[in-house]
Amino acid sequence: MLAARHRSCWTIFVASLLLTGCLEGDPNPTDLDQGSSGIGSSGASGTSGQPAPAPTAQPSGTCSQNSSQAVNLPFRNAFTDRSVRLFWVDYGCKEVGYHVLGPGETRVQQTFVTHPWRVRDASTNVLYKEFVPTTTAPPEVTVP
Repeated sequence: MLAARHRSCWTIFVASLLLTGCLEGDPNPTDLDQGSSGIGSSGASGTSGQPAPAPTAQPSGTCSQNSSQAVNLPFRNAFTDRSVRLFWVDYGCKEVGYHVLGPGETRVQQTFVTHPWRVRDASTNVLYKEFVPTTTAPPEVTVP
């Protein structure tokens, strides 16, 4: 009887750990060591006491579709106190790290119509924005 009670407690304990891990983990963890990601450790991510903007709920699950229409996609980090990372979503729906934009920095990224891009906090990996260019003249992607 003691063994059965111990087993129940262990099961509850294990279930609590699994549940906690699922609730606290990133819904789309990334491996920044994939290929030549171009991501470095430069640029301040800072936390000057300003609250971070609310993240998007979940990544959409959209993947890159084709590479027929080239486009120049401008990104702007309007934060004054944190860096963001740019990720391309490949054909298998995996994030591939490309660049870190420091506070106030901009970058024009060559890509293709139908290729999704995500912008995440460089320190916390919180997803701020996902954007899929639908024309060859997309608007600037600004965060926040």
